[in-house]
Formats: sequence, C-alpha cells, structure tokens
Amino acid sequence: MVFGAGYPAWKKIAGTTASAVAINTGDDEAIDIAIFKKIISQNPDSIQLIDVRDKDEYAAGHFKSAVNIPTDELEKQIKTLSDAKPIIFVCNTGAKSGEAYYMLQDLRPDLKKVQYLDAECTYSADGTYNIQKPK
Repeated sequence: MVFGAGYPAWKKIAGTTASAVAINTGDDEAIDIAIFKKIISQNPDSIQLIDVRDKDEYAAGHFKSAVNIPTDELEKQIKTLSDAKPIIFVCNTGAKSGEAYYMLQDLRPDLKKVQYLDAECTYSADGTYNIQKPK
C-alpha cells in the first residue's frame, strides 16, 4: 500500500531515506510497526502522538512525546486537534487507539493524516517501552 500523499510527504513526516524503510504495508488506518518505531526513536516531534489510555495507565508509563487524551474524553477535545502534524493514536493493544481513530473519522473527517498503532505495547515509568505485533 502506498502513502496517499506520496513519498516526498512521507519522507518529510517520517524523516526516512528511500532505503531505510518500506512504505506502510498495512491497512491505511494502522501504521506499520517498524515505521512507527523509526519515527518514535528518530523523529518523534514530526507527529502528534496521542495516548488514549486512562490517566492512571498513562501516569504509570508512556511514550515521552505522547499527550494523554483518554478515549472517554476524546469527543470533548476533538475540535482542539490540529492538522499541523500527522496524528497517531496509541494504547496497550490497539483496541482503544483503533476506537479513537474511527471516532476521529466520524467526527473530524477533515483530518486526513491520522493513523493508530495496532500493537501490544508495554510502558515503563522511566520512558522505556516495548512494542510487538498483536498475538
């Protein structure tokens, strides 16, 4: 599958070179795990990373660049989201982040650069994390 805005736009977003990673090969809505890992480790400021887990889960550990907007609060805050950078939703399993993605599609179809991470993630209080494909 090809990134809809083309490779130059993807390169700007992901900060990659042509040989570094393949373009997202998953569903349009779910970001490829390898691409996400590269973005989060090399260019985290190129995206709006939104952690949709509850406040207690977020407080226990999260990606350093993530902003916490739990799914039950997302609808109230949805108008505050900007299209300045691509939005990627994350959670522990991909379930809540997928829910947030589809909510955004329904309520803010004007936001086109939106994906979610469909992966099993564990987070530590020190900012470290582990990401793997769902079982």
